[in-house]
Amino acid sequence: MPKRYLFSFVLFLFVSQALIAQRVTLSGTVMRADTNLPVAGASLFVTESGAGTTTDDQGRFSFSLRPGSYHISLTAVGFKSERPFIVVNANRTAVFKLISQTFELDEVEVRDRRADQNVKDVRMSQIQLDVRQLKKMPVVLGEPDILKALTLQAGVSTAGEGAGGFNVRGGRTDQNLVLLDGAPMYNTSHLLGFYTNVSSDVVQDVNLYKGSFSSQYGGRISSLLLVNTKAGNSERWRLAGGLSPISGRLVVDGPIAKGLTLLAAGRVAYPNWVLKSFPERSAAKQSRAFFYDGNLKLTYSPNALNTFSLSAYRSDDRFKFPGDTTYGWQSNVVSGRWSSLLRRNLQLNVNALYSGYQYHVDGDTEGYTFRLTSYIQHREAKTDLFYTLFEKHKLQVGANGILYRIQKGDQQPAGGNSSINPKRLEPENARELGVYVHTEWTLTPAITVQAGLRYSSFSQLGPQTVYRYAGQVPRTPESVVDSTVYGDGKPIQTYGGFEPRLGVRVQLADDFSVKFNYSRNRQYIHLISNTTAITPSDFWKASDSFVPAQVADQLAVGLFKNLNDNAIEVALEGYYKTIDNLVEYRNGATLLLNERLETDLLKAHGQAYGVELSVARNRGKLTGQFNYSYARSLVAVQTAFSELQVNRGKWFPSNFDKPHNLNLQTRLAMRYNWIFTTNFVYSTGVPATYPDGQYVFANQPTLNYSRRNADRIQDYHRLDIAFSKDTRLSNRQNRYSIWTIGIYNVYARKNPYSVYFNRSNARTDAYRLAVFGTLIPSITYNFHF
Repeated sequence: MPKRYLFSFVLFLFVSQALIAQRVTLSGTVMRADTNLPVAGASLFVTESGAGTTTDDQGRFSFSLRPGSYHISLTAVGFKSERPFIVVNANRTAVFKLISQTFELDEVEVRDRRADQNVKDVRMSQIQLDVRQLKKMPVVLGEPDILKALTLQAGVSTAGEGAGGFNVRGGRTDQNLVLLDGAPMYNTSHLLGFYTNVSSDVVQDVNLYKGSFSSQYGGRISSLLLVNTKAGNSERWRLAGGLSPISGRLVVDGPIAKGLTLLAAGRVAYPNWVLKSFPERSAAKQSRAFFYDGNLKLTYSPNALNTFSLSAYRSDDRFKFPGDTTYGWQSNVVSGRWSSLLRRNLQLNVNALYSGYQYHVDGDTEGYTFRLTSYIQHREAKTDLFYTLFEKHKLQVGANGILYRIQKGDQQPAGGNSSINPKRLEPENARELGVYVHTEWTLTPAITVQAGLRYSSFSQLGPQTVYRYAGQVPRTPESVVDSTVYGDGKPIQTYGGFEPRLGVRVQLADDFSVKFNYSRNRQYIHLISNTTAITPSDFWKASDSFVPAQVADQLAVGLFKNLNDNAIEVALEGYYKTIDNLVEYRNGATLLLNERLETDLLKAHGQAYGVELSVARNRGKLTGQFNYSYARSLVAVQTAFSELQVNRGKWFPSNFDKPHNLNLQTRLAMRYNWIFTTNFVYSTGVPATYPDGQYVFANQPTLNYSRRNADRIQDYHRLDIAFSKDTRLSNRQNRYSIWTIGIYNVYARKNPYSVYFNRSNARTDAYRLAVFGTLIPSITYNFHF
């Protein structure tokens, strides 16, 4: 009997190997027919076998089949569907080309998914910006803006007009991981938030993940924003650009040699003439501003299996408020990437990158001139392997290492007659390492699972002086009892742990699915700022013995339904998030040039929860999107010292708590290539701290602020409109222009940005500050050659 079982087992192995040997691999690339550029996110579906996959960011795909003849259903956003017939008798590489279905406008249209991808994809809480329609949207001062388009989506908000950065599901601005061609951006805005730092002219695709994202990425706890720039055109040289009231843009791209392309772009702003036109008493009239940015990208494909790319970015800002202070900040980013198809089902990506951000503040008061600088430098190497086990199971593994160097503050006198004393804080050095595994598995036609596990570790490194404080009293400069000096490169404090990710999609019908995801994320660097909006004087800080790593757990559930053959998309999502080790501040904290910064920082807990509803109509003459979210973001500071507790240890609204957010966008296609677009925005006002009494100090009446964020600024709402004219007569026309005439804040509402109080004699006066207190017309000209 045992021999009989052994013979059966051996026979089973031979049969299994014979069946496996009968399978062959079909791999290749999906490209644009007009430019030969790769098409990322294209869907391939084998009609006869049910096998399918999607292309990666290089347009590549791979899956296994049995030998035979097949029809391949090929679809992608903005392209005509194709159904090529192919014979596969052995391992084969194929190139499929798609024809653009709409005009190639090099713009950005806000869309969540491909036609039915919102229902069938396991990923949820994702926003895609398809490069088509942004230049036709009404925006302030006429400049197309990626971040402004994102803030019109459910779950994404901003602190107000002119505020830099963005907030996702109640998170802070520094909790968003923003990657430009894989490299992190530590500043995302120009002109203190009026412009996104990357021009839409160079953007190929934009994806924002509000909840769980792949374990390939780590280091932030709120969201992931992926921005990829275009490769140069491989067929001919092109020239494009645009002019708006305060900025000009120019892009040139084309082939340099066989397989080598170049894209170069620049943008410059000239807003001073607009600022001078503001009312005489306004702060804007007395301000001055300037910025420029530039992108450069080289792409080299020596063959169908290898691609090399080098991407560089540089920006510089200057801003002068009324008075004697000038602010400036710069970003420099370089990213190199090698992508190789090692085997038909195995792809390797290797990246090396650098990202640096620096700001400076110049004081120009006579006798007190100075320059205050701060910076963060990020150096990283990472590698990823993508392995397709079979058509319904994908595996991804990888690792990365980061070196940080942070200068929190360095103030030096400027000029020979300055009375300012020099002061330089010790730089911070740190190392972050991460390894991960990620898989996506279609278990049945109705159930798909996406799971990942990341392990990250972080070490604060010397040289550094670490102070020790008395344990029975709050930390203060006076409670220092000892200090330890750590040598160069010596570990001081270490954090780390696992970060599991899980997503499940259950498709209940062809046009209806339910999704669930859970994620844990860790964040080891922090933006130190006690203001609602990002300011140039905010600075980064690494985790240390007193500031532990932030840890967030988020759970989300969503219902996704399409109507009228995918013409209408409906999404309803709910989420709950907890955060440990948030950074909060003592009342009256001193942040700039504080050698004992830990004495003014507090450890807090956070929680956020909400419901998001999105309804989009994607076809017809009248299209648009309705987004509504109810979202809460709360903080609690609970310590053993009553004098350090905020609001007596009770939960209070965070600076970004805006319970109600509503956005309505419409787009009406009219005759002669005219398009009329509208945006209506409404949101609850941000929290504020108003005085709740007064007391006498040194014989002077003083306002008392005891309840943090217990009040709110007035609700925000506005209406924008725009008319856009496309001069093309056919989609094959290479030379054309697009004119956009818009009005921002049509009914000239004076939306308050902040409220501040001043006591004069025995009277307390409140003042409201509005960034834009009137309507703002604009006209923008975009050209393509």
